[in-house]
Amino acid sequence: MMTPGWWAMALSEAVNDQTPLAVAFAGEELVLFRDASGQAFALEDRCPHRRVPLALGRVVGSGLQCGYHGWTFDGATGSCSQIPNLHAGERVPARYGARAFAVNEANGFIHVWLGEGTPQGELPSSDYQPSGREFTGATIVNMEHDQYLAAMLDGPQCLLEFSHVRMTDFFLGDLRIEQGRMVLERGAVWSTQFLPSQFVLDYPLIVRTAVALQGGMIWVDLLSEEELPLITLMISTGANRRGTTSLCWRGYVHQQVPAKAPLRWRLARLRKQPPLNINSLIDGAAIAALLEASSRELRTLRQPHLIPVSAVV
Repeated sequence: MMTPGWWAMALSEAVNDQTPLAVAFAGEELVLFRDASGQAFALEDRCPHRRVPLALGRVVGSGLQCGYHGWTFDGATGSCSQIPNLHAGERVPARYGARAFAVNEANGFIHVWLGEGTPQGELPSSDYQPSGREFTGATIVNMEHDQYLAAMLDGPQCLLEFSHVRMTDFFLGDLRIEQGRMVLERGAVWSTQFLPSQFVLDYPLIVRTAVALQGGMIWVDLLSEEELPLITLMISTGANRRGTTSLCWRGYVHQQVPAKAPLRWRLARLRKQPPLNINSLIDGAAIAALLEASSRELRTLRQPHLIPVSAVV
């Protein structure tokens, strides 16, 4: 469900001045690119002439040239600046423009404003401030967007994995709302632990998931039992075509090393191996087996007319 606002649609390093990047996010299909100075732009990924995707074209100056008939569109305004077969004295009609979107780049994400009105408010990635080794990625998953957000609360172990860590279904405290996000914590154990997780009394790890009540941003933290941060992950999500979901993410590894961390976790850290994996293929049977608990409230609060003022302040 698309809500007006800023959406983080791509990683900064994925957008360049050589190859346009097609993205489908929150029900919109756009093309992202930069000019030679590094300024990022976003246009609707459709030429108004013959509806060919502009992502098949090429960057020309501060605009994008359609690969079909060579029409060129300005990145900032979307206006058509050139049509090859026009005479020198002919003017390009204003109705031939492509839709342009406001763009704001910050903290390694390209943000695009969707919806009506003047762009305003904080960017989704405003509180992402990496302080350790960073890792990134992007993919499209075979799951509908709202269901993906719900599963991140009901069963994040179906969507991502921390290396040498096993998440449990044991909630550590009640569901709560903080800064416009639904937050839930669950216990986790090292994968080397001998006893099954259901027999554990004191969980050595905590997985905290926070899902935005508006937009598509997800925050995931792996914490020690003292609540010291070990890994921080920010995932931007948006509805793609045919019931799929677009993802792009950034995360980083904190400096803390818990005293009870197993040797294999320490070695993987020293070797700078990826500390987690975000699943590109979702196990439908595992998703169907999840109990629908926390996500019920999330679904209610994500309805625009039902979001309380206190939840978004």
